[in-house]
Amino acid sequence: MNFLCIDIGTTSIKVGIISDLGEVVSFCSENLDSSQKYVSLEWINKFTEIVKSFNLNENKISGICVSGNGPTVCLEDGKTLLWNEKIPSIEVKTKSLFIPRILALKNLYPNDFNKSGKIYSGVEFFIYKLTGVSVTILPEERFKPSYWTDEILEEFNLPSEKMPSFIETGKIIGNLSESMKKILSVDYEIPVIGTGPDFIAALAGTNTLKPGMICDRSGSSEGINLCSKIPIFDERIRTLPSFVPGLWNLSVLIEKSGILIDEFKSELEKIENRKISYDEIIDFSFEDKNSEGWRILNQLESEIFSAVKILKEIAEKNNLPFNSFMTVTGGQSKNKKWLEKKASGAKIDIAKLKFSSCELLGDAVVAAVALKKYKSYEEASEKICKIEKIFNSECKNQEKMKIYKIPENLKTIIFDIDSTLYTNSKYAFEQVDIQIRQIALEKNILPSELRNQISEFRKNWKKNHNGQKISLGNVFINLGIPIEKSIQMRNELLEPSQFLEKDLKLIETISKLKKKYNLICVTNNPLIPARKTLEAIGISDLIQDVIGLDTFKKSKPAREPFELAAKMTSSKIEECLSVGDRFDMDISLPLELGMGGILVSGVEDVYNLPSII
Repeated sequence: MNFLCIDIGTTSIKVGIISDLGEVVSFCSENLDSSQKYVSLEWINKFTEIVKSFNLNENKISGICVSGNGPTVCLEDGKTLLWNEKIPSIEVKTKSLFIPRILALKNLYPNDFNKSGKIYSGVEFFIYKLTGVSVTILPEERFKPSYWTDEILEEFNLPSEKMPSFIETGKIIGNLSESMKKILSVDYEIPVIGTGPDFIAALAGTNTLKPGMICDRSGSSEGINLCSKIPIFDERIRTLPSFVPGLWNLSVLIEKSGILIDEFKSELEKIENRKISYDEIIDFSFEDKNSEGWRILNQLESEIFSAVKILKEIAEKNNLPFNSFMTVTGGQSKNKKWLEKKASGAKIDIAKLKFSSCELLGDAVVAAVALKKYKSYEEASEKICKIEKIFNSECKNQEKMKIYKIPENLKTIIFDIDSTLYTNSKYAFEQVDIQIRQIALEKNILPSELRNQISEFRKNWKKNHNGQKISLGNVFINLGIPIEKSIQMRNELLEPSQFLEKDLKLIETISKLKKKYNLICVTNNPLIPARKTLEAIGISDLIQDVIGLDTFKKSKPAREPFELAAKMTSSKIEECLSVGDRFDMDISLPLELGMGGILVSGVEDVYNLPSII
């Protein structure tokens, strides 16, 4: 069996032909102008354009299944109030997700509201246009308070005759209408099935249908969801029934997850004056770790970690199963670097599906059960939702250690400090970003604007200097901020002890190395925060000398700090080894000078230096 699956998103509509074994026969996604009040009519127009290209007479399908965002509400003429649109403040005390938006729709368009025969949720409006049948898809009986009852409608003076009757998820609603068959050039009967909310489709499409299973559903917003055998009521989570009787879904919502990335993407597209792909945005953010994109990724990583931690704590407290991995879906699941960072940051393995649009897979699951290909949703999900790869939570986001040269007569090891002698992405980012926020405040501009200026400057510098990178301090100089100002800000603002703690394994490592070699640090931070960092991680007493930004008022890769390091340790240049996490700043120039060089990905690699050297 092949199913025509439709998912109506906030910013795009996705349509695919998916087989009962999860094979994607055809797929297309079209962007939507969600700012217009008749966006629901655009759903139909985009859908018909896409399906005409699929040729349904050649790729014969067994059924159509629809899911979409909610609680979006529509009038019969197509006027739409999306789930995330701001609505006038209404004093409404109700568990219903729909009543406040229906009341807002009534207040915004009172005449049209009265004329409209029915009031639809977004998915059901779409189904009405396909079949001519008016229904409201109720995922399961326990969802009624989140929708409405006759008592709730009466309480808010809403006419019950305008609300289409309920039908369960997975029921055949009707056949494709003759007029729609003509539009789509279809010459056979096709049953139409409703999944309902995209949230339900996502649970089915990630196989999050057994207690302990977890999914990360990322779109305009992002939700970490845990399947539970019992309801848990905790102010930190949202508890809703699963559409599978007897199961519940516990979730933590991360609002504006995808929207934050999309906004950064739009800003960058304006600067570049061209369209930029999602992968390019992620790659750009990883390359420039002072960019707005990198700040956003770190913010989201932190929020995902918190969400997973909350659900895990609740599971342990209530003796509930908690799986070793979570399945991720949506546009954010397409980039390997971001999935590696997510897994590492959230401290949980991440499973990536072969097909990223899990809502469409969920529609296929629902259609396959409705048309009796499979006996249960659990069975259908097992067959249709195929895992392609699991990203380990212990994965490294950077290259592993690379040994360029170890001097034959090694006397001195020159260590970089930040992201070399500790691994803490939050502090690595914060020590840079706190300066950007301070300068933005003084210039009376947004921090994101300054981050983008810095990113653009670095990009042009790299382009005009044969791929060479430039330090933040040197960027500041080029933007008219003197090095003295940078030193002052770092001295006053940086507090590494708020992020770092004593590292016993590092203390043991440095103690071993100190028995054989001179140890010294060369850093692009001033001496005060550099010493504070060494104190925080517990090795300040083991490293006697530090050469900082304020020593020469020059940033690496200037040669003076490295030459002074050799002089202070009474070593020749060729008897020194530079160890750091950035090739351009820590390794390239020392190699040119005649020193050795080892590129590390963090403190985990430093632990191995005694045995390697």
